[in-house]
Amino acid sequence: MIRTLALTVAVFILGLPALWAADGTILLTEDVQLRVADAFMQEKEYYRAITEYKRFLILFPDSTRSDYALLQAGIAYFLGGDNDGAIKNFSALRDKYPQSTHVADASFFEGLCYWKKKEHAKAGNLFLALVDAYPDSSYAPRALAGAALIELDGDNPAAALALLYRFIETYPDHPKTGSVREAMSMLEGYADLPQKSEVLAGIMSALLPGAGYAYAGDYGTAVMSLLVNGAFIAGTWTAFAQELYALGALAGGVGVPFYIGNIYGSALAVKKRNQAVKQEARERVYATLDFVFE
Repeated sequence: MIRTLALTVAVFILGLPALWAADGTILLTEDVQLRVADAFMQEKEYYRAITEYKRFLILFPDSTRSDYALLQAGIAYFLGGDNDGAIKNFSALRDKYPQSTHVADASFFEGLCYWKKKEHAKAGNLFLALVDAYPDSSYAPRALAGAALIELDGDNPAAALALLYRFIETYPDHPKTGSVREAMSMLEGYADLPQKSEVLAGIMSALLPGAGYAYAGDYGTAVMSLLVNGAFIAGTWTAFAQELYALGALAGGVGVPFYIGNIYGSALAVKKRNQAVKQEARERVYATLDFVFE
């Protein structure tokens, strides 16, 4: 509270000495209101900044800087973690001021918001539309790389690689070209990542309980599955061998779900293992293209 009060006083008293009227009152101009909002933004008081940008839009609806206020309010929402609020402001800017110099900025941040909401199609469309409409914007290269990462999120490395090739062709002198080439090299080997067969894992566990888990690399579960299923199989066989048919049927009936679970579970373990291998590879690409999020 004290920091906020001091910030406001500094803005009005120290930063704006020429805005006092003859009777000692403060003249509330567009410049004053935006400086207050920007000051809160710089202090990372995002929701106070939003309030001041909204106040600006109410007090000065015909201002030539309304597009800037909408952009900054959207960024404040974004930085404050409110993606829906941010999208509302960015969309309003693009709809009301299609000729604004801030449309590219708004499109990029709106794309990031949709990405965070896991609405990948909308994010990718915004990024690519930005690149097509504003290829010279500072956000265009980041949007193109972001579109590639979205394709990779969808497990489409070929499309991601094509977009990175487009990046190199369109922005050969970009300072992050080296990072993009490194990511391309990773993606070229993405199709050759070591993957194991879910079907084979199921067959192995059907023949020898736990074998599919061992194939997946889950040795602890493999041993447990072998012991549990082995106990039921041994118990069932022993009961029938001693002509204890009711007991044998009971042991077999109880053991069947464990046996089926062992088959299904081993296939699932291989699937998770394959996904983990791909996720690790994707994370290396994300780390290489981290300039998208700067």
